[in-house]
Amino acid sequence: MEAPVRAMPAEAAPTAKSNDVPAPLACIVRYYNATARLADDGWSLVLPDGQAIPYAQVEEVYELAYPHGAIKPVTAVDFDPGRVRIDALMFATYGRNAKEVAAALTTVKIGGKVVLVHKKIAEPLRRVAARIAEAAKHDGALSRFFESLGGTFNWRKIAGTDELSLHAWAIAIDLDTSRSSYWRNTNTTQPVWKNQYPQAIVDAFESEGFVWGGRWYHYDTMHFEYRPELLDPACYPADTQR
Repeated sequence: MEAPVRAMPAEAAPTAKSNDVPAPLACIVRYYNATARLADDGWSLVLPDGQAIPYAQVEEVYELAYPHGAIKPVTAVDFDPGRVRIDALMFATYGRNAKEVAAALTTVKIGGKVVLVHKKIAEPLRRVAARIAEAAKHDGALSRFFESLGGTFNWRKIAGTDELSLHAWAIAIDLDTSRSSYWRNTNTTQPVWKNQYPQAIVDAFESEGFVWGGRWYHYDTMHFEYRPELLDPACYPADTQR
């Protein structure tokens, strides 16, 4: 259960004008298994196998700025920040198939439940768990959102698409399914945003690099996925409105 992933056009990289690595590219390198390279035709993102991704495709990731702060209804049609992604980068960082990802799994306890996630996101998720445990001291009702978890690792496609879910790389978690709102479960022709998840849980996840499916027009409110490059203000181009 997630929003549909937007296909990325194969565009030519812009002509390089500076030896300074563009902020979005530097950010991707910081968080993922890749390097930046400057050639005559501009910057590119280089994967460990030598595959080069034109910088124009990196820019596409930041076309929509992920919002922060108070929870608000999402009414802008197709406002799904973070749905543009570079799958080759995910494969290079987290695993190329279900067997590789399964070999990288580890356990994390969150909200009183033990989950299996990719070892690369274990520490950020443990920090989320600590934040939630602290918030629960002041609001015992938060525990209900961990009663019946929707799951973590599952090598599958996003419902209704041919795109892999981030659950396939074990970097996403679905919380309590009975309290979730999902855009495909409505009877209307267009999504009408709704949500039961509280600010404290959203804040805990976003503070540690997880984006929330409740920030999407194609909403999935139980869903959180590790995309730190979307929550770091230093990663966005200077002219991006946030």
